Amino acid sequence: MLEGIVGVKRILLILSLLIYGCTKQAPEKLPIPSGDGQQVPIDFGGGIINTKAPIISTSGIPTAQILAIQVLRQDVAKNSSPNWSTVSSVSATATFFPYASVPASNIYNFVVNPKQYYNLNKNNYSHFTAYYPGVNENAVATTLASGVATFTITGQEDIISAPSVNAGGSQTQSLPVSFVFSHKLSQVQIYVKAANAGAITSWGNVTAVKATSATRLNLTVSTQTLSQHATPVVSDLSTGKAPQALTTDFVSFGTILVYPGALTIKVTTANFPEQTVTISPSITTAAGSSHRIDLTFTATAINFNATLTGWVTGTPGAGTVQ
Repeated sequence: MLEGIVGVKRILLILSLLIYGCTKQAPEKLPIPSGDGQQVPIDFGGGIINTKAPIISTSGIPTAQILAIQVLRQDVAKNSSPNWSTVSSVSATATFFPYASVPASNIYNFVVNPKQYYNLNKNNYSHFTAYYPGVNENAVATTLASGVATFTITGQEDIISAPSVNAGGSQTQSLPVSFVFSHKLSQVQIYVKAANAGAITSWGNVTAVKATSATRLNLTVSTQTLSQHATPVVSDLSTGKAPQALTTDFVSFGTILVYPGALTIKVTTANFPEQTVTISPSITTAAGSSHRIDLTFTATAINFNATLTGWVTGTPGAGTVQ
């Protein structure tokens, strides 16, 4: 039996990522009612992503473009609310580019395709919502039916979504559509080190670190709620890193994105088979939070220390690896 100590710290992590939009065109041209003018484009801008890695930002700009953001649209009477449960198809996709928007020059870093226009019936208002990833983006299997997006995650992709936004009508032409995205998964950051040279020899290379998670998930568009599928699938998700030699300094061994809930970590090295780490008190991961797990390998045990970036300090706990 190998015994370890688990320390848990929690801190609230919120980074704001500004998105500005561009105009986009509706898939179908609407009939022009009598007395109405030509189609007026809808601007998308001023959106915010409450973000954490792997969607990384610097001063509100992503360090890499985000592709295939799924945009849904529904036009309803101006005093009515959209019924997203009737939507089973995506109206457009968007790309978030890694440069700042310059609205005065009509330059936007949130580009929606095709362009969207206000409904030519002035009594109809256009509503939008969005989520990421899309179909087969980053190897994620995704479907949309009756307002529910279904994902099968691998541990290496994020899920973000934005609640419904009312763009108004052709007569109101309200401010640009601002999406407020939030993260639906939790990120687990794995760091490893050896306590001394003897531990390096004893354990050998770290070959795998995994976290157990539900992998088939449903996002209900109307409520922005992520839940397990009616037919649950639970898997051990890996960091995907190649075997790595231990050093006496903490070194990243990758990240895993998991469905929020109780956290279980499994470790395998070249000289020892897979071992399950039970953290006590258990860590309950939260959507949008980033948990750093420091694994210290000693000649006789693995010591585990966990911190939740950005939240208040949590109660220390103890764990045993058998």
